[in-house]
This record gives sequence, structure tokens and C-alpha cells, in this order.
Amino acid sequence: MSHAAKAVEFEVSGGVLCLDFANTLGDRPRCESEHLGCYADLLRFIRQTGALPLPDVDRLERLASTSGSRVEPIFRQAIELREVLYRIFSSLGRDESPSEADIRVLNGALRRGLPQLELQRGEESFDWTWGGPERALDRPLWPLARSAADLLTSPEVIRVRECDSETCSWLFVDRSRNRRRRWCDMATCGNRAKVRRHYQRRKRTS
Repeated sequence: MSHAAKAVEFEVSGGVLCLDFANTLGDRPRCESEHLGCYADLLRFIRQTGALPLPDVDRLERLASTSGSRVEPIFRQAIELREVLYRIFSSLGRDESPSEADIRVLNGALRRGLPQLELQRGEESFDWTWGGPERALDRPLWPLARSAADLLTSPEVIRVRECDSETCSWLFVDRSRNRRRRWCDMATCGNRAKVRRHYQRRKRTS
């Protein structure tokens, strides 16, 4: 399925940050709907989803504009992580075990990111925030890896599903009451499937 998106807007129907990130490549059977073409796109995703505070994203945008080729290895790491997350959660959605190689890659991302977590005191409570080097270009990957770890260790992991459409590969957490949600978005894949079934019924009847 080809999900149309504005240059600064991503579809976030996965229900969890890490799944929304995996879904930045749509129509996986044909890989025709890529929404991450460069490091700047990664930062746009991070900004829209609130994965990092806006001042952090602003600072990374300024840093990236003067970093030249240094951003390319980080962007490749981001794409590798995205594909690892897709394979892990797609496997779990089919009641299969993820590969050990993919878990190792995720653990590597966690080892780089989780040590940067710090407690921050708010007006009424404490909360987690990202410390660490402010000029770390791989900073956007830290919350993505943490989101995946949080989901993998959450009871909700058994609700991870992959869209039932033959032309879509988006992942989502099924929070429906009866746990029978089949589509990433009823307004797109769900309706298309209904139209296709209706057409097939009419064709058989005629």
C-alpha cells in the first residue's frame, strides 16, 4: 500500500513510537513508499512524534547542517535499526521468534542509548530525560531503541499485529476490545479490502 504523506508529516497509527518508526517504510512487498531518505527526514520524524524535546531537535538540525558526511553513518544506523525493529515485531506478530542477530543489533543500540537516561525533577514528580553529549548525532536513535525495549517487556507485546492487507506491512498494537483488529487503518486498508470483497462477490454473482 502506498501511504501518501507530506514532507513534514508521518502517519503514526502504530500506537507505539518504535512501530511508527518501522512504518516509515510502507508497501514493504515492493518497498515503494520510503519516507526516510536522509538524516533530515529522521529528525522530522523525531520532531513530529515528540521522541526528543524540541530544543534537542533544533540543536541536532543545526549540528547536522555543518557536519557534512558525519551524518551518513548515523542515518545508515537508523535505517538498520528500523529494519531490525520491523523484523522483530513482524515475527512476534506471526507468533514466531525474532532472530538472535536482530536482538543483538537492538541490544547494541540500547547499550549506546540507555546510559544517557537521567532523572529530571518536575513540579510534582520526577521523569526520565535524555542527558549525554548534546552534540551526539545518534541521539535520535536512543528513544527509538528504548521504545522497542519497553514494548518487548510489556504485556502489550502479544498485541502486536501486522496489517492483513496483501499490499501493506505496517505494524500496530491491537488495543481493540475483542483483539481482532486486522488493519493498520480501517479508512485505508480496511475499506480497500471491503471494496475488493464486494467486487469479487458481484463478479461471482454476475
